[in-house]
Amino acid sequence: MGSNLCYKDVAYWNERFASEENFEWLAKWEDFSHLVLPHLKLDDRILHIGCGNSNLSMILYELGFHNITNVDFSSVLIEKFSLAYPHMKWICDDMRGLKRLPTCSFDVIIEKASIESLTVDEKSPWNYSEDAITNIDTVLSGIFRVLAQNGIYFSISFTQPHFRVPLIMRNREWSCCVQEFGHFFQYFCYRMRKGEKPDWNNLQRYFKITANGVNDESICKESIVEHEQGLEVFNGIFDDND
Repeated sequence: MGSNLCYKDVAYWNERFASEENFEWLAKWEDFSHLVLPHLKLDDRILHIGCGNSNLSMILYELGFHNITNVDFSSVLIEKFSLAYPHMKWICDDMRGLKRLPTCSFDVIIEKASIESLTVDEKSPWNYSEDAITNIDTVLSGIFRVLAQNGIYFSISFTQPHFRVPLIMRNREWSCCVQEFGHFFQYFCYRMRKGEKPDWNNLQRYFKITANGVNDESICKESIVEHEQGLEVFNGIFDDND
């Protein structure tokens, strides 16, 4: 599983995207569309960050959502897809900050497994390094900044909520809803609405992590196993796209 370190390297992605036409991380649109579509309006300004060569934006466009902006840090990908799909916007930018995007400029933001790429060199999800926490926090702060008031951010992830929710809720005024999906593997759809008060009674169960681990040993064992399975999918050991 050492080869996954290249996922943080833009040179790797430039080389890969030069020849690869499409790859879907974690899950296909039809696997989680029922969790996203009810919250979308046709005139929404949609941002897909870490878009890669996923066909998610193309599917949304075919469904009638025509105001779509795609962001990736691979210049090769952006140039290639700008020519192939000129009816959508393509911007080369780092998701850590989204500095090229105006404040409060999107109604919906979708991110699918992009944050995971920032933690590929972490030894344990229970004890992220300061660099990893800073990177994730920078991404989430950038998303919060460009998201319009009452806008929604969807994060599609294999990361267990006990690891993700505490980071999502750090110093940000939005709600957080966690929904599970998947068949053989368990994935999560995190839905945040900017300006909506969070349901802390529901979210507090995800804050059982302490400096020395977690209070519930069964949660610890289950989460470790499921997180390791998710990493195997992310690293290409298993292909859950079939």
